[in-house]
Amino acid sequence: EQQSISVSKAGIIATLRARCAVIAAANPIRGRYDASLTFIENVDLTDPILSRFDVLAVVRDKVDIINDEKLAHFVVGSHIKYHPSNETELKEEEEENKDKKEDINSINLSQEMLKKYI
Repeated sequence: EQQSISVSKAGIIATLRARCAVIAAANPIRGRYDASLTFIENVDLTDPILSRFDVLAVVRDKVDIINDEKLAHFVVGSHIKYHPSNETELKEEEEENKDKKEDINSINLSQEMLKKYI
C-alpha cells in the first residue's frame, strides 16, 4: 500500500521504506473447509483485513485415511529416528547401509545430508 512503515521505539521515530511480501494462512472456523460457504464465511475474517491481500487462495486437504495415516507414521518415525538420543544407532545403521547394494529407485538421505541440500 504505502510502501513505508513508521516505527516509534525508545523515543526514536523513524519512517522506513518497506518492500516485502506477506503470506498468511487461516484455518476454517469449524475445522474443515465447507465448500457450500463463501471464503469469508469459512475463515471469518473482516473485509478490511482481507483487502490487504492481493491474492486469496484456498488449499483444501482431501480426507484420505490411508494416506493421512502413512504421512503421520512417516513424520513421527522421522522425529524418533533422528532425535539426538538416537545418534549412535543412526551412525551404526548408516555404516551397515554403506556395505549393502542400494536399489536404483530408492533414495536414502540422512537428515544431515538433507539439511545441507536444503
